[in-house]
Amino acid sequence: MSRPPGTDLRLGRLFALWWPLALTYVLVTGGTPIINGSINRLPIEDHTRDLAAFAVFLQCIIILHSPLLVTREIAIRMSVDRAGSRRALLFCLAAGGIVSALEAILGLTPLGPMLLRAFTTSADLAERAHRAFLAVSPVPLLVAVRGVYQAHQIRADDTLFVGLGTLVRLVLTAVLGLLVAPYLAISGPMLGALCLTVGLVAESVFATGRARARARPPERSDVPAPGLFRFAVPLMFANLLGVATQFFYVRIAGAVPRDLQDASLAGFHEVKSIHFLIGAGALALQPLVTAKAHVEKDVPPLRRFALASGALLTGLCALLAFVGPLRDWVLVDLLKEKPDGDVARLAVPAFAVAALLPFLGAMRFFLRGVLISRGHTRAITLSNILVLGLLAAVVPLGLLPFPGNGALSAYCVWGLALLVEIGILARAIRGRKDGPAPLPPPVRSPREASAG
Repeated sequence: MSRPPGTDLRLGRLFALWWPLALTYVLVTGGTPIINGSINRLPIEDHTRDLAAFAVFLQCIIILHSPLLVTREIAIRMSVDRAGSRRALLFCLAAGGIVSALEAILGLTPLGPMLLRAFTTSADLAERAHRAFLAVSPVPLLVAVRGVYQAHQIRADDTLFVGLGTLVRLVLTAVLGLLVAPYLAISGPMLGALCLTVGLVAESVFATGRARARARPPERSDVPAPGLFRFAVPLMFANLLGVATQFFYVRIAGAVPRDLQDASLAGFHEVKSIHFLIGAGALALQPLVTAKAHVEKDVPPLRRFALASGALLTGLCALLAFVGPLRDWVLVDLLKEKPDGDVARLAVPAFAVAALLPFLGAMRFFLRGVLISRGHTRAITLSNILVLGLLAAVVPLGLLPFPGNGALSAYCVWGLALLVEIGILARAIRGRKDGPAPLPPPVRSPREASAG
């Protein structure tokens, strides 16, 4: 089988498609500090409590929304023709509708505070965040719509406008939060939920309009789509498990003597904020590889690109980890840590280990993309189950490599978990070389065709 016409897997072309997607994930990561700054501008007395309540609420909805964050990959693989695209859209809308209904119930009943108490021991924080579930309840449906139509953009190599859509979302979030917040008599979690909803409305409208104007799947295709439920449900569940692993790393970071616990957790979160911001680009490899890994001979150039992009991200992270003035600028000038304090002392070696994670993350998402393109999503679910089992055993069995520095222990275990997952995914790919038939290229819309 040959590649679809027009497929170009040269490194330069892949980079041109990848960087707008990578920028999308970076912009989304950068949205949280904007919302935090907006909460600080509310006309209320206790900004600290509202910031803490929004942080608790955000951790909760990240878990609730995590299964929907793979709607792009589901739509890419299912959209072999118009019928497959409609099935993907209906499935993603149904999944988003279920989560939206659940969040509305959480906002209207005592179930909301009960769920939030799983993320905090403070009843006051849970009560402050309770009603925000209502404001954020449209977001799951919007995430589903956005994912399906961005999938059409990615298949049509229109990734620049995926990044522009996210930029529009971020600008609206900043306008609402930073300019309007001083005049709003609402709580911090409610403002955060409104910012998320307004931003997703803009991004979804942008993606829908652009995808309809740019390209659409062919009317019919001889390429078989995978069984929807056997393909999509394990992938969604795998993403839920993957997000859940973050709580184990927090637990490992806090597994130190009481006098070091606060500094260790603070050091872990300081490093994590930088590592997530730089390493966010690795996430873009999963939808890109899903769209481009049509046949077996497509895998080597995509692997080379994943290695190159992972090395680039790790190099950027390593600059902050090993170049003293840059590291001090981040820790001391930006994050306001004392240069001789416990937080900085524990964070510096954690930075060194965290520098490797963008590279490992790039290989992980490359392998996941190959498996998704072949419809073998159950292997991804299995890898996440095994990693969760490994992480669940670390603290009870005392398998902490650095008991005096929880931040460093967390990052060492994180790196080991990624290596284990990469090994499992690579083995699954070697055992399943039966890739799908090439995805048919998108059909140009009448509007674009008439434009030449």
